[in-house]
Amino acid sequence: MAATRKSTRIANATFVKESEEKTRKQPDRATISKPKVEKATRRKRARDDGEEDVNRDGESSPKPKKQHLPAAKLSTSRSKSAPTTSSSSPSSTSHEQSTFWLLKAEPDSRIENGIDVKFSIDDLAACTAPEPWTGVRNYQARNNMMAMKKGDLGLFYHSNTKVPGIVGVLRVVGEAVVDESAFDPKDPYFDPKSDREKPKWFCVSVEFVRKFPRIIDLQAIKGLAGKGGPLENMQLVKGARLSVSRVEKEEWEYIMRMADNMKEDHGDVGGIEEEKEEKGEKRGRKGRKPKK
Repeated sequence: MAATRKSTRIANATFVKESEEKTRKQPDRATISKPKVEKATRRKRARDDGEEDVNRDGESSPKPKKQHLPAAKLSTSRSKSAPTTSSSSPSSTSHEQSTFWLLKAEPDSRIENGIDVKFSIDDLAACTAPEPWTGVRNYQARNNMMAMKKGDLGLFYHSNTKVPGIVGVLRVVGEAVVDESAFDPKDPYFDPKSDREKPKWFCVSVEFVRKFPRIIDLQAIKGLAGKGGPLENMQLVKGARLSVSRVEKEEWEYIMRMADNMKEDHGDVGGIEEEKEEKGEKRGRKGRKPKK
């Protein structure tokens, strides 16, 4: 809170020396300004697979590493102008990156708490400012986000849709900060157990890099994940279906070669397979399309 003070000095030429000395000894109270924190946007939100089942099997909630993270300061406006994309190659980073990422979003409309959580790669491409990847409510997915570094590249994955799969590339432009959406009762992914004094949910900010000519669908990925396949150990198909997962460098390079070899024609890479959600799981993530 900004402090207020009255001047203790009197502009008087006849002011006695003793009074001047006393005045100089009086310390000035510093004016402290409270930083303004803008409300997070609610255009899109994440929904992790199995997010509500994390602790039902008796598993304790892993605590994030102790670190001082600033509160999220996010833009509340979006312009209609075309996005600015990086001129660097989407298959390489500005720094040495050994682990890449895969982030899921829902391209089809789905109403959650009165808000459409739809968010596709085209919506990301339309953003003219870094987009916060809010709403992740799974500890492993959260830990993956907290491990991301500025400049890291990730795959954009369309989830909870007729043809799920990888559709493009995004870049991390802001490292993990507190996810303010967890404290908003009107948000689709409000967490009533969240404590501002001990926040447990965090989010990164991302920007659009590249959209593939065609989708690399889930069936094609699974076809390459068999024994001895190039994607055999990919977390997307090997483990739990998280909304934020790791991609090893070899897997990333293979997928980039697939994308680079695509021809811009009709049809998808591989067949069509609808992604099934397991019992008790909820899929996908993200959010609301920008207002026109």
